[in-house]
Amino acid sequence: MKMLKTSELTFKDPGDFTRLRDVFEKAGYSDKGVLDVIGVKDFPSMKGTDVPLLLRRTKDNSPLNTLIRLFLIEAPCNMDAVKLAVLPMKLESLVEAGIVQMDGASVTAAVKLMPYKNFHIAFDLPCMLQSGSRKNYVMGIGSSTLTLANLTIRKQSRRTLDLGAGCGIHAFLAAGHSGSVIATDLNPRAVRFAEFNARLNNLSHVQCLEGDLFGPVKGEKFDLVVSNPPFVISPETQYIYRDGGMEGDRITQKIISEVPEFLNEGGYCQILCNWAELRGQDWKDRLHKWFEGTGCDAWVLRSETLDAETYALTWIRHTEKAETGQFPQQFQKWMDYYETQGIASMGAGLITLRRSGGRLNWFRADDAPEKMQGPCGDDIVRGFELRDFLETITDDSMLLNSQFRISPEARLERQSKPSSEGWLDESVRLRLATGLTYSGNIDHFVANMLIKCNGQRKLGDLMNDMAQALQTDAEKIRASFCSIVRHLVERGFLLPPNS
Repeated sequence: MKMLKTSELTFKDPGDFTRLRDVFEKAGYSDKGVLDVIGVKDFPSMKGTDVPLLLRRTKDNSPLNTLIRLFLIEAPCNMDAVKLAVLPMKLESLVEAGIVQMDGASVTAAVKLMPYKNFHIAFDLPCMLQSGSRKNYVMGIGSSTLTLANLTIRKQSRRTLDLGAGCGIHAFLAAGHSGSVIATDLNPRAVRFAEFNARLNNLSHVQCLEGDLFGPVKGEKFDLVVSNPPFVISPETQYIYRDGGMEGDRITQKIISEVPEFLNEGGYCQILCNWAELRGQDWKDRLHKWFEGTGCDAWVLRSETLDAETYALTWIRHTEKAETGQFPQQFQKWMDYYETQGIASMGAGLITLRRSGGRLNWFRADDAPEKMQGPCGDDIVRGFELRDFLETITDDSMLLNSQFRISPEARLERQSKPSSEGWLDESVRLRLATGLTYSGNIDHFVANMLIKCNGQRKLGDLMNDMAQALQTDAEKIRASFCSIVRHLVERGFLLPPNS
């Protein structure tokens, strides 16, 4: 199969960018338009085994169905049908740009071109991973993309940097709340894709630069840095998008050590990444050391941890589908590497830093909730604010003199069983309904305390009420009560009155 040359990804006539946008809009080639036709919940859930079903659902010869078959299903399409679908563009313009290719009377896609949000994003076809050009493969919109997009802070930013931008999707999402955006990538092919996508989506304030990490933006400052870098911990250097080319999780450490220089005071950096969890060492203690001397507060949200064997199997299967005969040797190579490094498992999640100079910085590390409902960027900001508040409450007396209100997103769920005296609570569970939906079991004494938190009553008075209900002295429950409250504040169930 002919692979797209990096220099080809543009239109000779700049007006074709506008024409292609108009083609997609007229056909209804959008998230909703496509998903309604093919009947799946989102694009990452599409599988290769679904092709017969998807072909059947797009069998009617409409421009939308033709575009879906061409750019999403990767099926050969009749030339006349494609010409009709892309009017008033000329098919030859798409061929010259390297977007599609001709084979007799059939047209096939040379790149993937997917609608996402209000954008149309071009990136490499998965088959490139099995080609001689695989090192420069540019990935598209996958699960890691969606996770970082969901967690990104969306407050107004004067300047934003997308570090390791790939096809540019995070730069484009940030463009809506940023005065200007710079997207950088080491892979020249990725930069060309990002440039093409920026022009296709009419984002004139997004600049795409080639270079390693912060090299292209030396001396510049940003309010927000987002990064989905090549974070896979492996002994390989075969793929720019996957392999950081450094030992272990060194690439993430390098970004953390260098990014403070590029952040304005109060600016945030968010990195979706993996890190090594070493034998005999607490992962939180290891990561804590990464942030010492950075001048930044840091919050690590771990979404999962995988043992080294499962991690290696997952990534080898992802990229080496055509080389199954080499699988045992590759797996052994990866395991030998982990053994040498002392790696037992891999953590995965989001690291958020905030430039906060002139004081002692704090570090927080948590396991993320099992589910996240809706955009969670505001929850990340709130998490920093709540930790800031707790850092100012230096002793329990100050905490007990404070007034809190219960989050409007708090929900109490009771599971009861029948008894001779009526329904008896078997469990009482507290959860948040949106954002970072933390949850956990509590007893009815804590539940009763929470509902009385109206922003007016001091916590110490509520502790006395609880002690009376427990028929004990308040001093006996003081330490555990304050510990529970601090945890509820940090998780976002209890809010300071002015938050």
